[in-house]
Parts: sequence; C-alpha cells; structure tokens
Amino acid sequence: MAALLMTTVAAMGQNFKIGYTNIDAIVFNMPEMAGINSELETYEKQLGSQVNGKRTEINTKIQQLQAMAQDPNAAQIVLQERENEIRKMNADLEAFSVQVQQAYGNKQATLLNPVYQKVQNAIDEVRKEKGYAMILNAQIAGGGGIVLAANDEDNITEAVFAKLGVPMPKEANGEGAPAATAANNSGN
Repeated sequence: MAALLMTTVAAMGQNFKIGYTNIDAIVFNMPEMAGINSELETYEKQLGSQVNGKRTEINTKIQQLQAMAQDPNAAQIVLQERENEIRKMNADLEAFSVQVQQAYGNKQATLLNPVYQKVQNAIDEVRKEKGYAMILNAQIAGGGGIVLAANDEDNITEAVFAKLGVPMPKEANGEGAPAATAANNSGN
C-alpha cells in the first residue's frame, strides 16, 4: 500500500510543472501604462494643489497671528482664538492629506486593475498552453523574490508578452519592474 502511494506521488510529481514570471514587469511595460501614468500624474498635481492651497492658507493665518502678537494692544483672548483656529486648520489639513492619499490610491487601483487583469488572463492562457500546474510571481512587494532558483525555460515572461502582442523590453526579463514609474514613486 505504501509503495503504491509513493509510486503515485512520484508519478504526479513528474507532471507537475511550475513556471514563473514577474507580473509587475509585464504590467509596467504595457502600452496603456503611458496614459495611466500621465493621468495619475495629473491627478496627483490636482490633489497636491489642493493640499498646497490649504497649507498656504494656514501659513497666511500664522503670519497674521505673528503680526497681531507684535501689537502691544492685542487682546490675549483674540490671539488665543486665532491660535486655536490655526490648530484646527492644521488638524483638518492632516485629515485631508490622509483623504488625498486614499483618493490617489483608489484612482491608481481603478486604473491599474484592468491592466493587471489583462496580464493575469494572458498568464493563465500561457500556463494552460505550456502545461504548467502553477505560475509563481518572481518578485513580491518589497523587492524580494519568491523564485530563488529556476530553469530559464520555466520563465514564461516572454510568452506572456507574445500572448499580449506586446514586444518584450530588455528590462522586463522577469527579474523586476522598471524602477521609475509614477505608480511606485509618487510619494503618496
């Protein structure tokens, strides 16, 4: 019985192929990324100008308070009210900044998700065509790799690019996404 089980497991293991790619390297080299990056950059500028407008308003209030504080006839109660107003404006700005970051993240996800889905569908098709049981993502968030060692013939990145009808750039060899993109260095 044990010998039969071992033979079955060994036979299954021979047909179990695992491939790998880097989905980010493919996504960030898709033709639609130029438009997405441009749209995200414009959106980031719009959000940034709103934050800067609020920051400028606060700075103006601070300057007014400092000028009032120089006046020996200034009422302490008025100065205290202005200080409290500035504190509230700062707290509101912090909350608004968090909302801006969330809005940017939501916009980014809305724009990128269809591209990721398109690439995922191509990966699934290549996996089936080439007889792989599973495909691993060669890179994970933070830059570490899941695939520590593998045969080059199990890297399906080039086949996925071909399936998508996109020429494979030299830097998209499954080892990493391009470093400079608005999506991953926006600062938001």
